[in-house]
Amino acid sequence: MIIGACGFGSTGSSVITDYLREFDNVTVKDDFEFTWVPKVDGLIDLERAVMNPHFRTSDSGVAIRRFEKLVKRLLLTYEIHGLPRDDFEKMVEAFIDAITTVKWVGYTNENKAENLPSRFADYIMRRKVIPKLERKAGHQLSCWPLREVRVSVHPENFYTEAQKLVDTMLGRMGMDTNGIIALDQPFSGNNPQACFPFFRDPYAVVVDRDPRDNYVFARTKLLGRNHFMAVEPVEDFIAYYRALRKDQPYLQPDDRVMILKFEDMVYEYEETTAKLRAFLKLPENPRPKSVFDPALSVANTQVFLRFPEFAEDVKKIERELPEYLFDYSRYPAPDPNGKMFFGKSPLNPGKPRK
Repeated sequence: MIIGACGFGSTGSSVITDYLREFDNVTVKDDFEFTWVPKVDGLIDLERAVMNPHFRTSDSGVAIRRFEKLVKRLLLTYEIHGLPRDDFEKMVEAFIDAITTVKWVGYTNENKAENLPSRFADYIMRRKVIPKLERKAGHQLSCWPLREVRVSVHPENFYTEAQKLVDTMLGRMGMDTNGIIALDQPFSGNNPQACFPFFRDPYAVVVDRDPRDNYVFARTKLLGRNHFMAVEPVEDFIAYYRALRKDQPYLQPDDRVMILKFEDMVYEYEETTAKLRAFLKLPENPRPKSVFDPALSVANTQVFLRFPEFAEDVKKIERELPEYLFDYSRYPAPDPNGKMFFGKSPLNPGKPRK
């Protein structure tokens, strides 16, 4: 089983991996985000180009090359997390070979030179020099700007090979792929189902947060600023928050998707964790509150009350996003002197535990 802790950015999804660290039968890898599948140019983009091509062979040819470039950019990151770069490159090469319908040396429409001299040289070689040399030689040449072109059109083995690739990656990173593995962000929070075909036995836990607190966390990152979402003006944050959630696939009924609020894990700990265990078919927690302690995390709720400078913005959020607000009226206000923290629990040891 692959458990994915998913969110929307500063929504508290690490509460799931923190909680799962308390179980002996779960391997937790939460020291980096395993976004290999949904990442731009990753497996989902490759899937679209290979399984639903729009422009003859160009879709898959370009997508495969971009996929290979993504791997090059990620070699160091994954090596740091236990996957040797040589192994990574070889397993990706084997995957691409397995799904390739045909390959040849030729031209592509991708990445043409932008500066005029290079474009002119490219044109002369393609249209003048190479044709002339090929007529004299009597056979095709394979020199610049010709290069290997791979095409993959509706390969029947795409998903089995993609799952094999992901399994092999996780295994080489030290995880037991026959057991229960919990990962940080392996699926997209707004559409985890799109990632499921690439994993064996996937389950997604999508964690959301009251937009008022989400705004303050994103606006300040606890006074360190966070630049991965729109926050200024507040109207842009409201539009951003709503767009990622309204009518998104994660809201569709699915036995493999559980949606919960960060605040539920804090204020309704017993009931919410019982539902979580039932969803994931886990036993009773052997070490409750040893990593995720709601008494600590309560300081990360109602944080908008600590920042009166955002009071007017908070009123606008309350007016525009009422359906997403958590009802704090049922609970006492947290200690205003409680120590806030960003990300994982202070009790999280910070290293993968098996």
